[in-house]
This record gives sequence, C-alpha cells and structure tokens, in this order.
Amino acid sequence: MSIDRSETLSAVRALFHDYPCRYWIAGGWALDLFAGRVRRQHGDADVVVLARDLDEVARTFTRPRPSVQNPETGECRPWAPGEQLAPGPNALVFPDSLHPHPIQILFAASDAGEWVYHRGRGTIRKPLDEITLRSPDGLPYLAPEIVLLFKSRGGRPKDNDDFADVAELLDPERRRWLFDRIAPRYPEHPWLTALR
Repeated sequence: MSIDRSETLSAVRALFHDYPCRYWIAGGWALDLFAGRVRRQHGDADVVVLARDLDEVARTFTRPRPSVQNPETGECRPWAPGEQLAPGPNALVFPDSLHPHPIQILFAASDAGEWVYHRGRGTIRKPLDEITLRSPDGLPYLAPEIVLLFKSRGGRPKDNDDFADVAELLDPERRRWLFDRIAPRYPEHPWLTALR
C-alpha cells in the first residue's frame, strides 16, 4: 500500500484537523513516512503532543473524549478534563470503532522551544523545529532519530526490524546524533555498529 493512501494516517489527519497546537505522527508510522512507504503492518497509530498543551487536548477532543490507558494492563478508564497526564507512561486512546486502527496520544516533555527526552533527566534535547519533518502532503511526523531513540530501549523484534529498515536512510548528522545518545547508556547496544 502506498503511504499517501493509508486510511490510518488519513484518520489521524482528520482527527487532528482542529487541534491548534503541535503534533507529530510517531512510532512505526513516522518511520514509514520517513522511508516514503509502508514497511510493515501496524496495530495502532501513535501521535505525540506536548504535555504542556494538555488543556488544548481536552478542549479539542470532546466527542468522543479519549480514555486514559494503563500502560501495564492496557485497560482504559474515563479521562476527566483537568486531570494531569505525564510524559512517558500516560497515553490517551480513542475508541477502536472510530478509526481503521486504534489511535493513541502520547505526551512529550518540552522546555520553551525544545523537545526534552523524558527518560534522559532533561539532558537530551532538540529544538522542536528540528524534530519536525513533514510528509509531501504536510502531515507532521517525528524525525527518525527521535523515534529510534525511543525504540532503542526495548529490544523488541519489531524495533530492531524498524532500525534495520531505515538505518541506511539516515544522513550522517542523524546517525551521529543517535549514536551519541545510545552509546553512553548502552555501550554494547547492537545498533551501534551500524551507526558508526
């Protein structure tokens, strides 16, 4: 399937049409957009918003209102406006019946004009404009080095496959940035050889 005919990405675009703040396609779909093709099947679509914009999320997504998903069990519970959600563990999900695949909203930490990696004790940062790429038809998605940084922790087969699919597409600057963020924490990480 061609990336520009994806029902899932069309559903995300429609869902976020009236959302006034920054958002990004994340996860495997972001890597598909970077590669310019659908590389594998996806079970859901991840969309990242800034945690500081949570009030706008509450104002925009009212019918239906997304639910809070427990990261451990996958169980959902109602989300009340005003309830604070943290970058990392918390996610909002929309009812599966509304879209071709489940769409979940994840939250990113930020500081003024910078994205902040919530697992990096605030030391891993990048300007918001630099983490933002756009598909030919304008859909915003996370830069691949950011997506792969998150995926580097898991060791899941699909994360390793995602890395193998796009590693050769990374330019030297993106490769160096990712290498420099993985190597200090995981000096034996299997991706480092390919990133050198």
